[in-house]
Amino acid sequence: MPDEQLTNTSEELNRLSFRRQQLMDKRNILAMLIQFKRNNGQNEQQYSRETEELKEIDEQLNILSEKKIQLENRQRSSGRTHIIDTTVSTDVIIIESPPPYPAPRVILDVQQLPRHSSQTQCPDCHQFVTTDVTTKAGSATYIVCLISILFCCVAGCCVIPFCVDGCKDVVHKCPKCRSHIITCKKL
Repeated sequence: MPDEQLTNTSEELNRLSFRRQQLMDKRNILAMLIQFKRNNGQNEQQYSRETEELKEIDEQLNILSEKKIQLENRQRSSGRTHIIDTTVSTDVIIIESPPPYPAPRVILDVQQLPRHSSQTQCPDCHQFVTTDVTTKAGSATYIVCLISILFCCVAGCCVIPFCVDGCKDVVHKCPKCRSHIITCKKL
């Protein structure tokens, strides 16, 4: 029977702690609302409802604190105690919202690197880096140039593939150790 009573007391302390945390969160939000209204030049009559609600929350928190002390005393007097942290912080913590874009993906297999700068682990220095990307003329560039010559584009149009990055191969390099990671070929 004492074990059941100890378990009930522990569960009651957990519920009490949860309720206290809810009230503290509500209290912090109301305090921020009052501060906001005060900073925007509203007089006290315009946020008196919030002030009254804040006082009610403080009274409920005092009652819950007294119940918590009683439950802890009952738990200590039962002989065996479970240590439960039921403290609630009164600090206001402001959490920024996450950015609207997704986090960058780290690609560990360098064979799967795309044709743009990406985050990966350098195979030489083993650092997590964002690759430096350069382009160089590859086999696709020369093939497009030869095909344009075959179709009578001799007036300089045949060098256009050497100016377009979409026709070139992409070279990924480590920005820290400057080692070559991989070349993504167009063909």
